[in-house]
Amino acid sequence: MSAFLIYAIKSAILLTLLFVPGIFLMFKEKMFRFNRMTLLAILMLSLVLPLCNFSRLSMDRMPAVQAIERGLIQAGIPVEIPNYISTEDITSQEKPFPWFYVVSILYGIGVMTILCIRLREVLSMGLIIRRGSIWAKEEDGIRIYCHAENVAPFSWLRNIVISEADYKENGREIILHEKAHILYHHSADILLLTLVEAVQWWNPFVYLLGMYLRDVHEYEADDYVLRQGISCHAYSELVIRKAVGANSYQIPSGADVAACFTSSP
Repeated sequence: MSAFLIYAIKSAILLTLLFVPGIFLMFKEKMFRFNRMTLLAILMLSLVLPLCNFSRLSMDRMPAVQAIERGLIQAGIPVEIPNYISTEDITSQEKPFPWFYVVSILYGIGVMTILCIRLREVLSMGLIIRRGSIWAKEEDGIRIYCHAENVAPFSWLRNIVISEADYKENGREIILHEKAHILYHHSADILLLTLVEAVQWWNPFVYLLGMYLRDVHEYEADDYVLRQGISCHAYSELVIRKAVGANSYQIPSGADVAACFTSSP
């Protein structure tokens, strides 16, 4: 468990060091794919690089990591003593407070909480997909479920859910938007993000990165809709109407409105 805690700390440090300067460099108009790949690369690197033992890629030489490991050892937490730490530098009490067990329990509770929340969301989506639909059809390998109730449209894996009212009013635009999420494999991005959130549930920057990633997803989906010949003016009206209406769905956000005016008509 101690090795996993150190891994999580290294992962969080790396993600923060990559993401904080990245937000000032990557977000440009119409660079949706580049921004998304950059964010995904940060997530992947934060998971993989802390495991590397190569001298040039190892994070053990970082002063922040060394200071944290010294603090853990001096607090009596049973971690493997790295080569760069001398046993003479270790000063521990005869009966140190069992911080390791307290930290381990708190960390484990956090990991399980995040995983349970995400699992509950996935199960809820599965129930919505399978229950209450009045008809279903398949288009290009994508299953579309129409519900009589006023359910908010969403997509997950290769499934799209839409209410009958939305299907009759703006079915083509909404389905194109959700289809874009599927074609661009945004569900896989969310699964990767969930894994990093579970490892770094205490790191606020992972949630900020997730917010940016979801915004990029919406930009990509909006851009795809406009490239299918949908009028930018009509689409922006749909986004605004859904955003201010009582029954909004996942499409509306500030990013969506902006995308209509930054994309080519």
